[in-house]
Amino acid sequence: MVQIWRWEVPLPPGLEFLSGPLGSAAATLVFWLLVAFLTQLVILRVARAIARRTESDIEDVIIVISRRPLVVAIILLGMVASLDFLEIAGEQVEVVERWLVAGVMAVATYWLWRLLKEVVIHYGERIARRSESRVDDVLLPIVNQFAPIVLFVIGGAAILQELGVRLDALLVAIGGAAFILAFALQDILSNVFSGLSLLVDTPFRYGDLIRLEDGTVCQVVRIGVRVTQLYDIDSHAILYMPNSKLANERLVNLMQPTPELISSIRLELARETDVERTRDILNAVLEGHPDLAGEIEKKIPEIAHFEILPEAKRAHGRARLAAEHEVDRCLGEAAAGLVRLAGEVTRSEQKGLSQEEFRVLREMMGPLAVRIGHIPGVERRLDAFKGDVDAFVEGCLSELPADSLAALTWRWANLWTKDPDIHLGEDDVRLRAHWAVRVLSLLRRVDDLRRKVEKSDTLEQRLDDAVLRLHAWLTREFKPAVQPWKCSGVGFKGFGDAGPVFSLFFLVDDIELEHFTRQARVEGQVRREVARRLKQEGIEFAGRRYEVAFLDGGNAAPERVRGLPLEVAQSAPS
Repeated sequence: MVQIWRWEVPLPPGLEFLSGPLGSAAATLVFWLLVAFLTQLVILRVARAIARRTESDIEDVIIVISRRPLVVAIILLGMVASLDFLEIAGEQVEVVERWLVAGVMAVATYWLWRLLKEVVIHYGERIARRSESRVDDVLLPIVNQFAPIVLFVIGGAAILQELGVRLDALLVAIGGAAFILAFALQDILSNVFSGLSLLVDTPFRYGDLIRLEDGTVCQVVRIGVRVTQLYDIDSHAILYMPNSKLANERLVNLMQPTPELISSIRLELARETDVERTRDILNAVLEGHPDLAGEIEKKIPEIAHFEILPEAKRAHGRARLAAEHEVDRCLGEAAAGLVRLAGEVTRSEQKGLSQEEFRVLREMMGPLAVRIGHIPGVERRLDAFKGDVDAFVEGCLSELPADSLAALTWRWANLWTKDPDIHLGEDDVRLRAHWAVRVLSLLRRVDDLRRKVEKSDTLEQRLDDAVLRLHAWLTREFKPAVQPWKCSGVGFKGFGDAGPVFSLFFLVDDIELEHFTRQARVEGQVRREVARRLKQEGIEFAGRRYEVAFLDGGNAAPERVRGLPLEVAQSAPS
């Protein structure tokens, strides 16, 4: 009789010499080796074949990561089980068992670290790219930087405890050393905790433009444990800012609340200038640039008169603004439809929803969902594209009505990428990625609301709130309407020393485009067109002013005289 792990197996007469502790230990070890072999060649291979048939690749990654650690852990556990049959007393066997169990713990720690790195972090970043929430942008860096440290500390402590190391004494020693190091590494620790503070309570996200106290404009590249990497857009260099210093800086986030930045130009014209006529001319100039925020109905006719711009730019500007106008019109209709649906739900819920009222709500929701853009089973179908949001939205375009909000938005975004001024390979990729995430979020929210309306048996009592949440997201986050204060304008500031003073203010649509030079380019084009248009209309800028001093008994009596050189001076008789 031989015992294999927990089973007693009778032996044939010729193998009775294997009975006993040594035979049971050998048989148990062979059994576990066979289990490891079968796990490697059969179970994992079958599981991998099944995983390949799924739409996502996360199952394949988990199986590949788990294969070797699982086999090694089975072999080590088999060795531990075989040692239990050896009736050997002494500390040596106990030490061997402890080391084997510690090996299993080490393998488990390594396996968890690989899962964290290859699954949690990798797929978390993929989810973050297709999500508009800032929560994952904050949590992922924290998990990426601190979770491995915590994992290895816990795993190391468990291994040391299994090996018989007294952790209480070790912790006392570590505490004493930490007390000493705290004084020696004050700056480093300050940077570490400041970095953690920036990650948790972040005033910016990766890719945002910020202005430092000294006026330097940088893009946030990475928030590290000790330093934050900032890209200086003027000097084309990476700045390594200690986190403690950055946390105490007075920062201006140029990308919040929107990536539009206001510019202003001051003009002083000749004294005889007609103020009202000049204001109309300057307003027409601002309305004519396609890259400035404003009322699209007013901008499209004026683009043709902005002669500083090439014809290709003007043609693209008219087409892009016309496409955006269609998006705004469809968005307004969708928002109005959601308000009507919310009102109907509120009235129906007051007396309890009947089956007839459910039918009415479904009839209202159906066309509205199609108008906005409805793709059933968004999440399931997205997995088939392995997280490629751009390709997913492009693939859904053929299934959406051409006049739906999702389709119109995606066509407008693609038309924007054809702007002659943007940088291909950089700006077009960023624009498509940004709007692909927006369109995906739109499809998700519509699909979720449609399912809530369809399932009358599980319909929430606050369905009107869900409808209004979609309405609020559409109008405030998806594509906010251009508010009147964002429209370009001309202010009359009164009269200066030489004539009327005007101030032109305008918002460039996206300052991050063209490698952060879009605002400077647009501002320069506006200045040039203003100069051309004023010259064409016969309006002059203020002339030069000279100071002339008439001396009287050695006392200066300065007067302003136009047109005379500064050197001209006349001495009055004393």
